[in-house]
Amino acid sequence: MIEDILYELDIQSEEDFRYFEQFAALMEDSIDMDYDTFAEIMMIPDSEALTDMTTSFFEDLIRGIPDDNTDLYSVIQSVKDVLLSLAEHTHHRGRGFYADELYRFREWYQSPGIIQCTPEGGGAAVNMSPCEAMMLFREEKLSGQKYLYDFSAGMPEEPDPYLHDVMSEISEDDYTDHYDDSVDTDEMDQLPVELPRDFDPETYDPDDPEYFSDIDPYQDGFVDRYNPVIEGPDIEYGDDY
Repeated sequence: MIEDILYELDIQSEEDFRYFEQFAALMEDSIDMDYDTFAEIMMIPDSEALTDMTTSFFEDLIRGIPDDNTDLYSVIQSVKDVLLSLAEHTHHRGRGFYADELYRFREWYQSPGIIQCTPEGGGAAVNMSPCEAMMLFREEKLSGQKYLYDFSAGMPEEPDPYLHDVMSEISEDDYTDHYDDSVDTDEMDQLPVELPRDFDPETYDPDDPEYFSDIDPYQDGFVDRYNPVIEGPDIEYGDDY
């Protein structure tokens, strides 16, 4: 099934799915595709390629929004921001939420007849999909015919507020995946405890430069360089101290 869809989109192999034109074709082509297939395709590119394709597609899409549709611009910008945040995560959970959000947007983008387009000079209104309406707006410069676009009855859904919490959790998961819990940081801070053979605690004088030059308590390991505290009995000091 995936191979058939990639073939229809003129994508030779999975490794080739990394360019804006292919991503745009996936979003704009009316090919019938269920969610599972769509999600599996979204798992193909790496994070860098997916981020680049998402950025290019939505920046191009936003340029095709009719000027007076500020609400539509705001919603699509929000969708773009959420998708980019999810695309940056390598965690499969993040990619799954990305696929879910983009699939919902594609369903809206391909919804037939929900946008009303009326010629400015008069004439019958035409109902189109959001994708078709935005393409018509782009063609105005070539055709010279201008339209009024009514998106009020067919606005896309705002991103799920729950996704903000999800993205925070995914960020923590990504950090944990890169952190090796098997490493004991306490042990890393400890230097070797092997003492020099000629070390004599009875004669050692830390104030003696000659003796000190032979033994470095930090290098030779019997003093913790990062926590050089020697615990001993509590000492009570007089008032004059």
